[in-house]
Amino acid sequence: METKPTSSGKPFDYGIGALAVLVISIGVAAIIYALGMIPFNILYFLAVIFGPLGVYTLVYSFIAGKEATYYLVWGTIMFAVGIIFGLYDVVSWILVLGVLVIVIAIIGLAAYWKGKK
Repeated sequence: METKPTSSGKPFDYGIGALAVLVISIGVAAIIYALGMIPFNILYFLAVIFGPLGVYTLVYSFIAGKEATYYLVWGTIMFAVGIIFGLYDVVSWILVLGVLVIVIAIIGLAAYWKGKK
């Protein structure tokens, strides 16, 4: 069984994979909370949503073609939000925000330099 490319030439659009990652993340969180493995915490729940979605977006950015920088920036932001919510009691959110700003600046510079060639 082969995957037919969409009109953009990619095997599937971002939305299909993002929806699958979102549904799987919510399902895993529901199972973990239902089994009582950890008590429900809205910040951990948001981390379970944003973390995997950010990782998926980062991975997708490598196959996105022209829009790679867009997906790379948003994937980085979503992953940072997931880290902030997941580790809010261990790591300062200001530290993660500072690293995020630096990473986005580096991505922007790399995209700018790539565009000048």
